[in-house]
Amino acid sequence: MMASGEYPDAFALTENFKSKLLQFANDGLLTDLSPYLDKYPNLKNVMPKEAWLPVTQEGKIWAIPYNRHDGFTQVVYINKKWLDTLDLKPPRTIDEFYEVMKAFTEKDPDRNGKNDTFGLVGNNDLTYGGRMFQAAFDAESYKFRDNELQPPEITEEYRDYLGFMNKLVSEKILDPEWPTITGAIFRQKINTGKYGMFNGFWHFASGKEFADGVMDNYIAVEPPLRQDGTPSTFTYNSTNRHYIAIPQGTKNVEALLKFLDWAVSPEGTRFNFLGIEGKHYTEAGGAFQKTSTERAALHWAFSLVKHGLLNDEVKAYMKTEYKDAVIDNLTLATSVGTLDKVAAALPYYPELAAYNLPKIAQEYTAKTILGNEKIDTSWNDYVKKYRSSGGDKAIKQWSDWYAKEGSKLN
Repeated sequence: MMASGEYPDAFALTENFKSKLLQFANDGLLTDLSPYLDKYPNLKNVMPKEAWLPVTQEGKIWAIPYNRHDGFTQVVYINKKWLDTLDLKPPRTIDEFYEVMKAFTEKDPDRNGKNDTFGLVGNNDLTYGGRMFQAAFDAESYKFRDNELQPPEITEEYRDYLGFMNKLVSEKILDPEWPTITGAIFRQKINTGKYGMFNGFWHFASGKEFADGVMDNYIAVEPPLRQDGTPSTFTYNSTNRHYIAIPQGTKNVEALLKFLDWAVSPEGTRFNFLGIEGKHYTEAGGAFQKTSTERAALHWAFSLVKHGLLNDEVKAYMKTEYKDAVIDNLTLATSVGTLDKVAAALPYYPELAAYNLPKIAQEYTAKTILGNEKIDTSWNDYVKKYRSSGGDKAIKQWSDWYAKEGSKLN
């Protein structure tokens, strides 16, 4: 559609396609929105400044973000029933987490007399099960060292994380089937009641994704403390769900921006969450009640834009769908989440698309965690391969950009 030159007035692209959006911007196909925003107080003042970072380049803004109120998604779940059975306290340090997972694996916490439990379950990219320790080893964010902006996958912190995860595999604490576990299989495994710990979405506590009563056995806690004893955080490259961009040549840009500005106003926010009063919900004394269990198509997830604020107003709307304890988990996830502003703001470099650096990192991660490669003898070669396969060029461009723009992110 964009190649044809027959553009819509606006279009949406999810966060996963941000690079495509920035490619359109580099090709001169989008409207720079920065000259307009002073006229729209909600977009300018209510939308968090960090939400604009992924679509801002050299002062130009190429889209309106849908900033998620649950942009920080992750908490750690621990089987409270098993803690009580084994007379264990919720762990705080990495070592304590290890000891608890080991006990969950070896001490028959479900008391069935069989060796059939695991301390940890993860999926095939370890976004479930692994991120809690990647966070604890501070191995999720970019680091500026030796005058270079280094991606997390080649830092010493990442090496320590891989070593720890390999230990969990070698001792059969982590379910060995993790490389083949998809999201659906992950949920099936949790339903078996054979797992002691994992990290996952705050809304898992609602039980809607699992069999009845399964999540009643789990409590949500913070990720392990870092090795120096300081709190760790889950790190995110963005808290946006999608973006609405306006092609170059759209005639009535301001009418559309006025509409989107309304979407992040108090009235628009209520509509986004609840729909139309009297049709989709009712209000009495500041409490809201949905009139139907069906979500209204016009106001659910991918419609319009949101400001992403998890304030009392938003929590009141969420109570029409979630219990207080589940919303408390979202509050916890928000408190233990942080945005890597560097990753969020990194410019789009089209020439780097030819290098498949993520694949190199993913392959090495899987091999070392499984024990097919020894970290002590292969780490330096891996870093050399990463750098020689386009990594040095990428790091040079990232570092040059950071030298100019990094101070503005603080």
